[in-house]
Amino acid sequence: MTIHLRRAGAADIAFIMACERRPDYERFVGRWPEEKHRARMEDPEFRYLVAEDGVRDLGFAILHETWMRPQNLYLKRIVVHDAQQGHGKRVLAALTDWVFANTDAHRFWLEVVETNPRARHVYASSGWTEEGMVREGYFDDARGRRGSFVQMSILKSEWPR
Repeated sequence: MTIHLRRAGAADIAFIMACERRPDYERFVGRWPEEKHRARMEDPEFRYLVAEDGVRDLGFAILHETWMRPQNLYLKRIVVHDAQQGHGKRVLAALTDWVFANTDAHRFWLEVVETNPRARHVYASSGWTEEGMVREGYFDDARGRRGSFVQMSILKSEWPR
């Protein structure tokens, strides 16, 4: 089935929060309260997209664009509701296609938790390149210590159209 992306609205916040709070996601997926999602949806630097397959919503993505890095679009968060069903790679491919077809982005980038090998594999197998480590970039509440991110990106010239 084809993945379609649509702009998310306030009516999608319950689904977005349900995705963020799936079992076993806590170590890998950020969680925001409803008020923060509402505020970010109103912020012109953020874009929320919901991925659907014509039958149901599969997941969502939050994109962040800032004047500080023109033509560098940050993938703040991508989450599928049901992991290990093949949706993640398909949603990522649809999102990457959408970004390079609908924005002026030259570089699409993200930071992934270093202890998330499954996500790192999905990004790498989708053409993303590991650029380096953001050492101790966040506090891992579950482990009670700081954790690091791996920064990855894909350039428009690397996009397989």
